[in-house]
Amino acid sequence: MKNNNNLYLKKQLNISDGKILKGSHFYCLKVFYEDTDAGGIVYHANYLKFFERARTSLLNCLKVNQNELLQDKGLRFVLREIFLKISDSFKLGDTILIETRHKYAKNSFILLEQLAWSMKEGYQKDVLKVKAEIQIVMIDNKKNVKKIQSILYHPFFAKILK
Repeated sequence: MKNNNNLYLKKQLNISDGKILKGSHFYCLKVFYEDTDAGGIVYHANYLKFFERARTSLLNCLKVNQNELLQDKGLRFVLREIFLKISDSFKLGDTILIETRHKYAKNSFILLEQLAWSMKEGYQKDVLKVKAEIQIVMIDNKKNVKKIQSILYHPFFAKILK
């Protein structure tokens, strides 16, 4: 990020809510003791949890109420496929900035890219340490894949859902 955007990001980013800025969703979290293994680094499975939290935050920012979707329409989002690459590990006390970007979509699925960045002072992205590509589908109560476009109408997905 450019320096003039750092202050804006710092002011806009709420650790618990996340924020959509310039076509990406940003979600910030801190590594706690429970997230680490005996060596003091983040246990690999916890990256999946961190990315799930960021995706839930994205849906919250998009005003998609997953409880209502399930209760009223019997629909839910599920992960169909994931690719995870860990280049370097985060450690206890690190702050992680997760950036979620849309890559591709069809009627039945959306492909998201999630990037876990270390951060410098001033909320600057520093080093990309973990990367994931995640395919999300929507299913009904009978586990049939449904069209996802009708739910994700937000401009965040506008480019890929045309």
